[in-house]
Amino acid sequence: MKYSKLNQFEKSLVGHLCSQSLIKSDQRVIIAVSGGKDSMVLLHSMDKSAQRLNIAIDAVHVNHHLRDDSYEDQALVEKTCTKLKINLIIDHLDPATKLKGESLEMWARTHRYRSLERIRKEINADWIFTAHHGNDQIETILMHLDDGCGIEGLRGIPYQNGIIIRPLLKFSRNDIETYVQRHGLDYREDASNTDTSIRRNYVRHNVVKPWEDQSSGLVKRFNTLAEKATKAVQRMNVLIASIEEKIKAENGRVFIKDEIVKDFSFSQLARLIKHMMGEAETAWRAHKWTSLSQWLESAETGCKFKINDKWAILRDRDQWVMQNKTLGSDGFSLCLNAVNHPKISTDPWTEIIDGGAIHGKDIILRKWETGDRFQPLGMAGRKKVSDLLIDEKVDRFSKEDQMVVTADGEIIWVCGRRISDNVKVSEKTTDFMELSLVRELG
Repeated sequence: MKYSKLNQFEKSLVGHLCSQSLIKSDQRVIIAVSGGKDSMVLLHSMDKSAQRLNIAIDAVHVNHHLRDDSYEDQALVEKTCTKLKINLIIDHLDPATKLKGESLEMWARTHRYRSLERIRKEINADWIFTAHHGNDQIETILMHLDDGCGIEGLRGIPYQNGIIIRPLLKFSRNDIETYVQRHGLDYREDASNTDTSIRRNYVRHNVVKPWEDQSSGLVKRFNTLAEKATKAVQRMNVLIASIEEKIKAENGRVFIKDEIVKDFSFSQLARLIKHMMGEAETAWRAHKWTSLSQWLESAETGCKFKINDKWAILRDRDQWVMQNKTLGSDGFSLCLNAVNHPKISTDPWTEIIDGGAIHGKDIILRKWETGDRFQPLGMAGRKKVSDLLIDEKVDRFSKEDQMVVTADGEIIWVCGRRISDNVKVSEKTTDFMELSLVRELG
């Protein structure tokens, strides 16, 4: 296939992929195809562009089995791939694996990406392409702004995230619809996309669409904004990293001398503190930035500020002292970290909980005691910890070492076994907290 045989959309797609210098000749790409309009355009356009790029492509359809007509989505993808002579791999998810209290959207997204990554490794592919486009970028940035994000939130959806690439990010929804009409592509429409009670759909139909009707070039301007924000954050992180080597850290404390940050604004100092906490890539909401920056500006010697459940900071005479409040007990340490994009872990010593459920509470790690009770995830009533250990056939030695985490005296985690239903993640969760238990060394 010659480049001249590609239409303008495909030429632009190929040109942009080449300009990013990510895709190399003879590489293998899997394309995530749901059967929806966006992914069918990505599949069709990449089929026509693959020869020009000299790459091999495979399609992957993940059937979530969340709708009665999910097999109709699958059938359309199968029919299209057969027509285009593209190898198709189908993977099936089981909704029964969704944990009680886990949002459907989070479950679907987490397991979909797990499937894509597993298949990528199985067939030795180099990249995963998804069909996020420019309007998705606008919606994401607007929702981040609504959340009160800092500059990190203005980065929106990255064009590349590890081995995931979003080739359609520079194209608008109108570009995609035009391509569909021009090529007469079949696609499946998810009925939930019109439900404006869903936040993203509300932004899409009531904010972005009317705005697009009044303003041309919206996708390009938002992509430019995202690129500028990304570069700004990268530059700031490089600067912060260069200062890190001048900062003394020992025994869970970080000492930031005034002379090192004498030319910093209070917001820049807050960013340095954020970096030293290990949260450089975590997007903070506006109230977190504001409260810390205001405290830094007014703090007097001896004043302390609780940044989160893990970190506190003290204003000393000629320095700022950060203290890692990791809680230790019987050779174990409990680590609490705020996370922006929670992922379900198979590690029993790591759990994601609703951070709001423990906000401001006294967190203690201790060994379990006779008579301890809690409400296990998914249960309506309370249960003795001893009964849980019996049910799980825990041996005597392990039982003697069993640890629990409490919040204001209420057990929220029987470590390595079960969290409490009171701290489960739900659709209303906005602050995610990762609990992890590690054995101390030495």
